[in-house]
Amino acid sequence: MTITVDFPEKMNEFEMIQVQDHMAKNYPNRSYHMRPGNDCIWVNMGNVHFYFIFRNGKIVDIQAD
Repeated sequence: MTITVDFPEKMNEFEMIQVQDHMAKNYPNRSYHMRPGNDCIWVNMGNVHFYFIFRNGKIVDIQAD
């Protein structure tokens, strides 16, 4: 499993931890790529793209395509 993070300095550390916890719980042993998005954190896992949306420091929505 490999986690690649682009531009971590542009993301909130606590939001990144929440994303990593979610991915570890729901997709154990899967590699993914994380980077800052437009007011969200983008995660690419193969052909699946997740958009983690935060409000007040907590995940409020996860969109996938």
